[in-house]
Amino acid sequence: MPELDIRRKYTYGRKKKGRRKENFAASLVSGLLPWFGDTVSDVVRKIVFLASLIALAVSVLVIANFYLGPKEEGTSAFDWVVDHSLDDRVRISISADKGGDLSGGGETKEVEILEKYLEFYEINNDFVGYVSIDPYINYPVAQSGDNEYYLYHNFRKVPTENGTVFADYEGVFTPTSRPHNTILYGHNLITKNLFQPLVNYRDKFEFLKNNPVVNFDTLYEKGTYKIFSVFLSNTKDYHGEVFKYWNYVYFHSKSEFYDFVTECLDRSYYQTGTDIKYGDEFLTLSTCDFSAFDGLRLVIVARRVREGEPPFVDTERFFDNKGFDENGKYKRKMFDVYYTVFNSGKGWAGRNWDVSLVEGLKEYLSEKEG
Repeated sequence: MPELDIRRKYTYGRKKKGRRKENFAASLVSGLLPWFGDTVSDVVRKIVFLASLIALAVSVLVIANFYLGPKEEGTSAFDWVVDHSLDDRVRISISADKGGDLSGGGETKEVEILEKYLEFYEINNDFVGYVSIDPYINYPVAQSGDNEYYLYHNFRKVPTENGTVFADYEGVFTPTSRPHNTILYGHNLITKNLFQPLVNYRDKFEFLKNNPVVNFDTLYEKGTYKIFSVFLSNTKDYHGEVFKYWNYVYFHSKSEFYDFVTECLDRSYYQTGTDIKYGDEFLTLSTCDFSAFDGLRLVIVARRVREGEPPFVDTERFFDNKGFDENGKYKRKMFDVYYTVFNSGKGWAGRNWDVSLVEGLKEYLSEKEG
């Protein structure tokens, strides 16, 4: 019957495909595993290859688990959230040399602190403040006697490559004073924790407009800061000019203050129109940047809201300072290797922001630049 012939043809076809699959599978297995008839050299080669393959797989799993597995306690912005509306205070006894204003020697002193941070201080006496760009960044800030310890220890002082957010060791925090420029450091983690969200300021103008303010409270008082600069800084001399922003924890003169401000604004990706005057306090957030060259830092600088000043920010005054001028030069200041690689050696177009926003700067520049 014709239908039997047709059925037989289709059955035969399926059997042939099955054999091809079996033959391919057998060839694959025999090509990878030691097999009957292999020479000694073939067996050795296969064993070495399999050992290498297993080692690679284990390495990939370890890396994946480190970066993508369960997040280490304390690295998430949701691990340390506090109620910002709370202003209650409590008196506690702390080490007499805490804050650098007494000699120490095992003595204690009584101070008034924000009660919501008592738990953090009890966990770690190195606690000096709390930084927040909610919901992206919410972390207690520690401080040690150098800028190395908290690169490799979390807030609970447990060794870890993730580190924690920490303040520059040169800054002194007391019930009545803060550094002129509080510098906070944090790793840029692939898990998008700690200071990784700061990358959004570099890449997205809208992110800045939606998050123009940073909150940084010390153990003793609340603080709000308006962002006025977002820039990349080179830290390698062989890449060109190095702006050592980390040296400006205290301003010892007006010239140091003005030099810091002009460098920050000359290099900024954006201009926010925030007014500045000598005596203002700053908050600087610093993290590694992996967008182009080794040794880059992404830096966010903000000015503390003055007493009696509303924290409101008019984002309509913001403008994007990326790109080039009509002569093909960068609108923002960078460094030699950046100009060479990305713009055929064409450098900076020059200052294009309103210097009158910085009180007294116009006169200072006239004297300095002749």
